[in-house]
Amino acid sequence: MFWINIDKSAKTITRHEPHCNFIPKQETKFKGLQRELRDGGWFSIHPYEYDQQFYYSIYPDFKRKQCGSCRKLK
Repeated sequence: MFWINIDKSAKTITRHEPHCNFIPKQETKFKGLQRELRDGGWFSIHPYEYDQQFYYSIYPDFKRKQCGSCRKLK
């Protein structure tokens, strides 16, 4: 499984590896864990194309990114 961060204010969907230090331990006031709040949310998903496409289809105009920290650790 990996994590995606949907950030509505930046209009981005960022993919994070399971070991990433940026994955929050608890939700914040405006970003949920496994649910969406005002500014977006963090979701753990399976690495299947279907799961990714589900979120991409909801936000087709959002930029897709890979976490820079995760890329460095590979």
